Amino acid sequence: MSSLCSFRLERSVDDRQVDVLVVFLSIDELRSEELSSLVDREIEKDLAPDEMILITRRTSFDAVKEAIGTSPECEVVRNRLGRAAVTVIGFGAKANEVNREVVKHGPVVSGFPLSQIGRRAVTILFQKYGGFVEANSNYHFLNPSGRHTDRFIRLSNLLISSAEISLVAMTILPLLSSDAEVAHVDTPAMFSIVSAINDHLKSLAPTRTWLRCENFRSYVNVHKHDFTSAGNPVILISASSSGSMANLIADRGVPADQIGHVLYLGEDPASVRCAIDLTYDKDINPDGINDKRATYSESQCRLCEAGSVPVPLKGDQFDMGGPDFEPLTMTKDDAPLGLGSTLKRLARYSALQISTEKGSKARQYYVDVDQLFGQKAFVERLQYLARRHVPSTVRECIVLDKGSTAFAELIMKEAEAKPKYLDRASLDDLKDADETGDQKKLNGLPIVIASGVIESGRSLRDISRDLRRSRPKSPQIYLVGVFKLPSSAKGGELEKTLVQTHEASKHAFACAERLILPPSGTANAWHAELDFLNKLDANGIAISDTLKARRDALNRSSEPLINELFVSIGLEPLRIQPGFVFWPQNLSASVDPSPSQGDVFYTISSVLQGLRTKAPEPGGRSLRTNWFQQTRLDPANLGRFNDGVIQASILRAARPVEIDYSNEDDFAREAGRVVCRILEAADKPRGEVACEILIAIGSNRLRLPRSELETILKHRISYPPIVAELANSIRSLIM
Repeated sequence: MSSLCSFRLERSVDDRQVDVLVVFLSIDELRSEELSSLVDREIEKDLAPDEMILITRRTSFDAVKEAIGTSPECEVVRNRLGRAAVTVIGFGAKANEVNREVVKHGPVVSGFPLSQIGRRAVTILFQKYGGFVEANSNYHFLNPSGRHTDRFIRLSNLLISSAEISLVAMTILPLLSSDAEVAHVDTPAMFSIVSAINDHLKSLAPTRTWLRCENFRSYVNVHKHDFTSAGNPVILISASSSGSMANLIADRGVPADQIGHVLYLGEDPASVRCAIDLTYDKDINPDGINDKRATYSESQCRLCEAGSVPVPLKGDQFDMGGPDFEPLTMTKDDAPLGLGSTLKRLARYSALQISTEKGSKARQYYVDVDQLFGQKAFVERLQYLARRHVPSTVRECIVLDKGSTAFAELIMKEAEAKPKYLDRASLDDLKDADETGDQKKLNGLPIVIASGVIESGRSLRDISRDLRRSRPKSPQIYLVGVFKLPSSAKGGELEKTLVQTHEASKHAFACAERLILPPSGTANAWHAELDFLNKLDANGIAISDTLKARRDALNRSSEPLINELFVSIGLEPLRIQPGFVFWPQNLSASVDPSPSQGDVFYTISSVLQGLRTKAPEPGGRSLRTNWFQQTRLDPANLGRFNDGVIQASILRAARPVEIDYSNEDDFAREAGRVVCRILEAADKPRGEVACEILIAIGSNRLRLPRSELETILKHRISYPPIVAELANSIRSLIM
């Protein structure tokens, strides 16, 4: 059980964005090994911060300050942080800042107020764990107030780790009077928080009475519950968007200053007592909620008009049954905007590849931009970017990585600029006093940052931060070949961050192509396939030379896959046929060069990711996986898209939960019927995806009830050898 939780926050100090690693300590002892591991993970993920702030109770402030500042046990941490400042903050029984000391000085100290840190940190937890339960096209929610809404807040979604619960508890301390004896809560989810509050009070106010806890079960029992006779009360409401429950409790005779909310997201947060205001504020809470939820009266509900059913919210947790599985069949309109025209430029040149590497720096969706320089339309877009954004006065060009060198040179050549090329490591040596050969200061001249491919854009943010030190007056021009973004919104966030400057005009950001794709680190179907083949070997199940060769190919992770993504029945790889609905009409019919398996897989991956990240809207279509709702891909997709390479792409691009038909229901029976039909035709063209179906089952990505598997895996005389081998091996392994 971890005693630490961490957050990366930014704060503007003298027109400079300071990157702060906030670490919250939930116990009175700082474990150096745990802190070292946390810092290693953070630096591996986001590089070294400008400052680390360590928050602890005031009772352990001195010990923590000494440990992180001078103890030999924490020397590794201090060295790993490099030039970063280290600040320790001690909080008291009201979550007030009692102590603050910079124990390791660095170039900049953020001065982050503790109250802002708490608000931003809990808001980040809310966003990270999905604090909203959202409606879908089938149903929405009917509040006890009678209003219809498309979402509600569920605090228990945030209560994952003990350290994070302790942090939430700290933010609630200001809501407690010093003589409070009983915490009356609206949901059992609050029990763990009250326990964490008592844990803080045990150290910070040992003479105070520990809080007892009573659950009044939200609106179910608010009119009957006895709030006063058991002892001096404090009422803690888990979440609210209106403050209406607090008004009901006040009407029962409880003073307003003894009623508080943990999470609040409403019109006037200043009018209610709350620990965390989730509202967006560009300076104080930039991770906050900016969009308003849709609420309607019963007589004018747009959700009802769209055919959605109102589900009453009642009980202490707004209790409802388990998720109703909703089928989704992909259609042409599900493609992200412009996907077809983008693939028309990127496909057919072996640029869209799949990497089977592992580790924090692995990129499953590997785009080889150099392969695109033979594509006229792509090059023309780069040339336009150069003419539009790169002035001839550019004297420096930062190349993000080795793979971006040819991209940067093409841009500079088209702009008729002859800059000095710099790599990432060179930035540390730049000084604002650097000059050109004619003694003209470089600080003030435009500087280009060129990247062939970016994903999260973290590296560009780091460069932006470094340039604020050495080239603070230089217009920055960020040019990207292919931007892989997990959602449309994320792309906008990065661009807004990079172009910000205190100068008269914003910096520039432009990219030639955008592709919505899952982020790195998500489940990889090829890793699952390799695990499956290794498991066969580990269980003494002999595999053929064909499958051994496949295993060897997957182990050669330095060689990305292009036309070897899928296992075919014969010698010929699966190839796309004319008429792919997500492509322009002439793309899949092209033969010279022909589209690759990678091109098809990227297309399906983009469609699915677009559906996963689509903003909720009444009557909208999306893929959702959360506590209340679960959208699965309809098994009919494998019939609707009857081209083997498309079917294989669906099986590989889908998350396991999206093709989970393990419950005994109509979906399972339909999935079993579709799979059987494909396997029975394994010796014919319409069954060419049979191997991929079996690998998906064997790697536990495609899940079916045992009763369906018994039918699917039974021996058939018509099976080609590799299909028979896979079916027999899976039967031996799991049946």
